[in-house]
Amino acid sequence: MIVLLAPSHRWQALLRDRLRRIRPSLNILALLILFPALAMAQGSPFDNGFTALQTLFTGTVAKVASLIAIVVGGYQFAHGEPGAKKSLAGIAAGTGIAVLATNVLTWLWGV
Repeated sequence: MIVLLAPSHRWQALLRDRLRRIRPSLNILALLILFPALAMAQGSPFDNGFTALQTLFTGTVAKVASLIAIVVGGYQFAHGEPGAKKSLAGIAAGTGIAVLATNVLTWLWGV
């Protein structure tokens, strides 16, 4: 009975051998579990493109187009064109929507 309870070098060697065989499979299992989380940590591949388009259309392009529309609307108003006031009101609303669209989205959905 004492012999069975005493630690044996043979049992320790068997345990070490078993762990050596299991360790590579545990590493592979850990990689397979963690790989999807690591892949999704970078975000969607479309995020960068859509963010660039959002910046383009609500940034410089929107401001330049708004400036051109305001100048054209101002000329119409100055020359007494019919419907110039309605046109200027549309320009003001369109400018606000185009330039402040990102702020409206943030306000609505916290994006």
